[in-house]
Amino acid sequence: MADTLTNPMHVEVISPDGPIYRETGVEMVVARAADGEFAVMKNHLPLAAALEMCPVRIIKGKEQKVAVFGGFLEIKDNQVNIVAPLAELADTIDIARAQAAKKRAEDRLASKSKEIDVDRAKLALQRALTRLKTTGTL
Repeated sequence: MADTLTNPMHVEVISPDGPIYRETGVEMVVARAADGEFAVMKNHLPLAAALEMCPVRIIKGKEQKVAVFGGFLEIKDNQVNIVAPLAELADTIDIARAQAAKKRAEDRLASKSKEIDVDRAKLALQRALTRLKTTGTL
């Protein structure tokens, strides 16, 4: 336990707007890369991984979730940096807005109209689902 005090794991989640999460003494970070979910703990070997759009779980006594929309995770010397083009803490996500975005995207995809940008609608749906999973409402 003393080792945790002398060399704790530090986690930062950074988006273009700046850091949205900074904490020292984190026990574990769970994220998802293209080849599946993985976890990093204190004294993990150096690693860099491209992240998928997913909820990232950060455990320090209790669990904090962060919606991460791509980006990458790097760990080296007990410093975990998550850099993402967009990241949102679970408690800052507007659930009603995410549910409305999910419904709009599903309606667009169901319409089968030639005027609909299917790829854009799929991404909008994936973003909404990620937000809802992060908040625990899905």
